[in-house]
Amino acid sequence: LTQVCDLLGAGAAKALLGKDVLPDDLPWVTGSIGLLGTIPSYRMMMGCDTLLTVGSNFPYTQFLPEFGQARAIQIDRSGKWIGMRYPYEVNLVGDAKATLQALIPLLQRKDDRSWRESIESDVDRWWEITERRALVDADPVNPMRIFHELSQRLPDDAIVASDSGSAANWYARQLKFRGDMRGSLSGTLAT
Repeated sequence: LTQVCDLLGAGAAKALLGKDVLPDDLPWVTGSIGLLGTIPSYRMMMGCDTLLTVGSNFPYTQFLPEFGQARAIQIDRSGKWIGMRYPYEVNLVGDAKATLQALIPLLQRKDDRSWRESIESDVDRWWEITERRALVDADPVNPMRIFHELSQRLPDDAIVASDSGSAANWYARQLKFRGDMRGSLSGTLAT
């Protein structure tokens, strides 16, 4: 996925159940998408001309590009998820890694990096905003501050689990996954 994004000068947003798929310290990873998503993810989706969905059954189409705005490709290991959420032009059933590896030789490197640069600028600004919000004083404590401080102190191989509710919001927006960090939260309608 990193190679594909590099070749295409693309950014990457992540569904909450896939927060640990790509590290948040990559400058073009916009973070979570959806109800608990980030501003950079939303802006990227609203401005993109191509959508590549890999291994995700993300249900909230209002956070995806408008129908007809973007050409779309979906990769999923299960045919039952193909084409359910967006009008995809190309639907590929297969293992994500193997399918992406097969696609890489067919892709041309995009020389114009202005799209990527705007995404990276949005991501930088997002992390500045989340830090400022976390550092606002509160009595007895600003819960965003706890997650902000935790994010800086977690080892690179930590496993983080979150429940639903407010903790899921802070998990989604304040924790900056890096290294081999793994994480999950109560998904599929908080069951």
